[in-house]
Amino acid sequence: MTNGAILDSVETAVKWASNMTWKGIKPIVNLVTTTYETGVKVLADALKPYKVFWQRSENLPKWDITIVPY
Repeated sequence: MTNGAILDSVETAVKWASNMTWKGIKPIVNLVTTTYETGVKVLADALKPYKVFWQRSENLPKWDITIVPY
């Protein structure tokens, strides 16, 4: 949801995303300009230290994850 903002360029979209807040917390927004290869998977052991910060949605647990940094 953009609250009516016109996201007519990448620069505008990045700036808009950088200025939003959720529950009083601002996101860290970086534009990724490299191309990612398809089919690359992260091993479960590599994800393990990060999963403790994940809170999965009850309704969409596969797609909706909140990352709580503390």
